[in-house]
Amino acid sequence: MDDKLKTELFAHVDESIQKGLNDIVGPEVSARVAEAVKSYRVDTALNGAGIDSETKLAFASALKSLATGEKTVFLSSSDQTGGYLVPTEVSAEIMRISATTGIVARDARFFPMGTDELELPIYTGASMQGSFFGQDQEVGGTQNDIGVARLQAKYWATIFRVSNVLLADSNVNVADWILALIAEGLAFRMDREAFTGGTFAGSPFIGLLSPTSGATLQTMATGAVGFGALSLPEASDAIGALDTSVLGDAAWYMHRTVWAKLRSRSTSGVFEYGQSNLASQKRQNGIQPSGEIMGYPVFTTDVLPAFSTSAVSTRFAVFANIKQAVAVGERGGIEIAQSQDATINGRNLFAANQTAFRVSKRFAITLPLPAAAVVVRTAAS
Repeated sequence: MDDKLKTELFAHVDESIQKGLNDIVGPEVSARVAEAVKSYRVDTALNGAGIDSETKLAFASALKSLATGEKTVFLSSSDQTGGYLVPTEVSAEIMRISATTGIVARDARFFPMGTDELELPIYTGASMQGSFFGQDQEVGGTQNDIGVARLQAKYWATIFRVSNVLLADSNVNVADWILALIAEGLAFRMDREAFTGGTFAGSPFIGLLSPTSGATLQTMATGAVGFGALSLPEASDAIGALDTSVLGDAAWYMHRTVWAKLRSRSTSGVFEYGQSNLASQKRQNGIQPSGEIMGYPVFTTDVLPAFSTSAVSTRFAVFANIKQAVAVGERGGIEIAQSQDATINGRNLFAANQTAFRVSKRFAITLPLPAAAVVVRTAAS
């Protein structure tokens, strides 16, 4: 099959799958997954990464076998109706795809966890510089300068429905979409926990916007009561609040609607936020910068507050080195279980001829160095 015909066939199948997903997960999630599939394929083509077609086909076939009640080689227990543990290479591929669709999955530090809790030693003192001492003298030291950041693994799970007709046509292209569907959900949740954990119901972790995160808080000047009021002087103060040692990989993070307003700010017809340095801010893979502020890239994420929620005394933007500020612990691989009889979001699976897959993974998020982040808050009045 020549490349042109293959491209046309893939496009046709992709369109068909996306239309089917619209009714199952909603158009917004479907669009995000479509973008994840596209980014995933581009990343694989450019960087030569990814699992081979045979492994993808085996994964899709295993899902089909699981849905039909047949035993597969991946069953992790003797429970005939149980799920299976995703093979190591497939689990790693899902995490790699997550890095192409999420910020934390790409930029945070990851730690393997052999138990449900892992303690990370962190330095909490001032700049470590040492001192000079003479013969027969004692070296001075800083007390209590080693602290602990705890990673406590929690079970994350998501459920998605798939048409049994789609499963019957298991192939490499379908596998791309299922892998991306799982990866997008995992990446979105990691971003939400790392940035806004502790500010919404059901969150087991503390994120950067939480009042208890320990991140440096910068309140904008009196009168700056909306998200669009972030000016260059305010941005400069935020940059100056971050220690020089962590500025190298620092970036701005905000909702796309907030950046849209900031990007259009102008004084006497001159746009305040120039984009002359944008090309040099490109990342090798994953989400690319939407702009730059004073030499630092701006990444947009839907987990941060939208412009429509502007209010006084509200945290809405982050300037941080995510690699230093956020740590993710991984406890084991990814597990999948299925049901054809449950009712999901009011939809009876048996009547709809669908199968629901529950994807679960144990992971933890903590902020080992909150000082590597500055959280921007609007003024009180």
